[in-house]
Amino acid sequence: MDEESTSGAPAAGLTRRLAALLYDALLLLALLFLGTLAILPLTGGEEITPSAQHAAAYLYRGYLALLGLGFFGVSWTRSGQTLGMKSWRIRLESANGRAPGWGAATLRFTLGLGFALAALYGLSLGHAPGWSAKDLAAAVLFVPLAANHAWILLDRRGRSLQDIICRMRVIRLP
Repeated sequence: MDEESTSGAPAAGLTRRLAALLYDALLLLALLFLGTLAILPLTGGEEITPSAQHAAAYLYRGYLALLGLGFFGVSWTRSGQTLGMKSWRIRLESANGRAPGWGAATLRFTLGLGFALAALYGLSLGHAPGWSAKDLAAAVLFVPLAANHAWILLDRRGRSLQDIICRMRVIRLP
């Protein structure tokens, strides 16, 4: 699945992409912890949940999403690489071979966040003993995330569904 892209570089394989994503997820988690630490004084140190903070909890969730977009967006639009992507020697580029713009980076981040949130919600549903409709819903919620990554193995150019929708590619660097 490492066929040459139009820029002459081979597509990044699934293993490299998942490894870079894991690395970036750990960095993002640290950033979200720091972002939360910065606003805890505003809540008196209390947890930020809809039951405790009401509407402010939804603003907090938006704030965290913006931090995530900033983390990925700045990296993708500047060099096409996050720190995890640099470590695994892969780069995101638009169809013309350049780093993506903010519109494309926002679309890519939003799709990825949607896939991840659906899968996490599925995890929260799948804890009941025995088989139930909740288990079926949990499995269905994993389908978009799994299909996105499985498509890399099926596409002759090594693209994920996210790559195709956003008109991007992830290439392996020498």
